[in-house]
Amino acid sequence: MRKRFMSMVTALMMVTCVFAQDIPAGLRMEIVESDEDSKDQYSIFQYKDKNGDAQYYMGVGYKLELLSLVRDDITNTSFSHIDEACFPMGTTRDQVLENLDSYLELLDKPVGTTVELPCRLTNGAEGLAEESTATCIVVKRFLQSKRLCFHFTSGNRTADADLLKSSIKSMRLSVKLDKKLHPNKD
Repeated sequence: MRKRFMSMVTALMMVTCVFAQDIPAGLRMEIVESDEDSKDQYSIFQYKDKNGDAQYYMGVGYKLELLSLVRDDITNTSFSHIDEACFPMGTTRDQVLENLDSYLELLDKPVGTTVELPCRLTNGAEGLAEESTATCIVVKRFLQSKRLCFHFTSGNRTADADLLKSSIKSMRLSVKLDKKLHPNKD
């Protein structure tokens, strides 16, 4: 079983390496993607605009369950909507690592520290839409650790998404691993 799993992981990495050579315009090439809990999500991805410019982004989103169906005779099904802000992280993985380090440094600031950040919102079809700004606030939730809270407007709604220190470190580790696995990617 373990050999089969490792074979699948190796095959997936090889496929990712092949696809990573030339990114199609308007599509995201994910490096890491995860959920904080049932609502907060984050990812690091590379995106190429229609004009050919490619850049890395950190996506931070909030998932809203519109409808959930839970029954014993069928699998769990849900219809959800994700509001996501994508923050430019640079054109190389080294720049991504530097930006992730700056987010870790921001967590060392006092609670209430606020920073305005440029971002791009998603167009709902995995593409990036117009440029915008988001507010990042260092917060401490009741009986929880400090975290970054990103506040942004998506359409007619406002959304908040939290990012934990452990998540930033996890993204950083994934980017480093991707850099080792694909040294000629940038």
